[in-house]
Amino acid sequence: MNKNLESLYKPIQYLGAKTRTLDTIVSECQRLYKKDSYVVDLFSGSSLVSQALYLNNMPVIANDVMTFCSDMSACLLNVAKTTNSVSLLKDAIKGISTYEIGSNFIEPFREYMVYEDRLIKTKDLQGLKELYSKLPVISNEKVEPSAQVKFIRENIGKEAFKYAPLITNYYSGSYFGIIQSIRLDTIRCYIELYFYENRDLWVYAALLTALYSTLSAIVHSAGKHFAQPISITDCNKDKITNIRLFENRSYDVDQLFVGFLKDILSKTGKKKDFSTCISTCYDAQDKSFASLLGNKTISVIYADPPYTAQQYSRFYHIPEVIKQYKYPQLQLYRGHITQGLYPDDKFKSDFCSKTKAKDAFRKVFGLVEKNKCSFILSYSESKKDATGNERMVTRNDILTIAKEFIPNYRVKQLRFDFDYRQLNSSAKVVREKEDKEFLIIFEKK
Repeated sequence: MNKNLESLYKPIQYLGAKTRTLDTIVSECQRLYKKDSYVVDLFSGSSLVSQALYLNNMPVIANDVMTFCSDMSACLLNVAKTTNSVSLLKDAIKGISTYEIGSNFIEPFREYMVYEDRLIKTKDLQGLKELYSKLPVISNEKVEPSAQVKFIRENIGKEAFKYAPLITNYYSGSYFGIIQSIRLDTIRCYIELYFYENRDLWVYAALLTALYSTLSAIVHSAGKHFAQPISITDCNKDKITNIRLFENRSYDVDQLFVGFLKDILSKTGKKKDFSTCISTCYDAQDKSFASLLGNKTISVIYADPPYTAQQYSRFYHIPEVIKQYKYPQLQLYRGHITQGLYPDDKFKSDFCSKTKAKDAFRKVFGLVEKNKCSFILSYSESKKDATGNERMVTRNDILTIAKEFIPNYRVKQLRFDFDYRQLNSSAKVVREKEDKEFLIIFEKK
């Protein structure tokens, strides 16, 4: 791997992250890059590709429709970093351990926290299962709503700062522990207060990125994403998910958070000059985003869009909700709140729709045509289409669309020899399926 890529910071576990293809993506972008221009990372996700390009001295416009992804890019590309930012972040680290949210918000959970601590230390699965079943959180339809839950239901869509703690009332006892959730709420409120006092955008992004890293480290879910929490279905202590439950619940939130901040300081300090990178948060088809690119000189657009019906917002709704920190209306299925605790307004990408995907790709190729730049596209191909990972567009679809917009470009396809990770649950994964990943390069002559 390119030695510069050793400085990458992996903020969260992210489905489809391009770790194994980074060298090739970077080398192709370098080959096509022109001085004093930008490379656009159209679906930046966890920011690994954007970081790799930046570390190899190519200014990046990192874009993602999810705001928490935009935060990670802003942090790790040193966007808006100033001469005071590092010292402000170090001061923020010192203040975390002493900050508390109002005791009136914590007190209703105090007894539950004491029980949880004892049950985790004694590895009492049955006790934890019973405790969580009685927890007065917004999704627990079997208990009388608490005063905090009633308040939340009357204030859906409003900010939770200074009010009933959002994470604790939505996600404790499922995705996170009760004690962990209280600390996550405390840190989120601290981040907002610190930004209000100091107004440093890079420090704000760095603090949020460390929080997302903490969420990813402690979440009790398959693959460390947020599609669904893992329930306690039986009390077999040797069951791998039960072993991991105690591992995940034993993490100290503050210790992890501070550790991630120190990692971020170490990684982002590798580049001493002020960044000319840009982090944006648009739907790739948004006219405002097209206008923004139209005012810049672009050498290359790199895109790694979703290809299946699986919406990424399903896997990463929790960090997105925690960034906004507004009480979400939870999605109902047959009159009941879903196990994943999804917000009912989560983003749905046209790239994940059989009827909309081709038009979505046409708009991307329209961006390439308008900016007269080269285009690099990551594509994963399914050999067995009769699965939950059926592609919304084929490679042939993409090549046909390309001929409409950029007929005179040189086209090169690189195939990688490793399997593409399936998004389905283990029960639905087709073992013999061989998804292959490609890089399709459209080079402007």
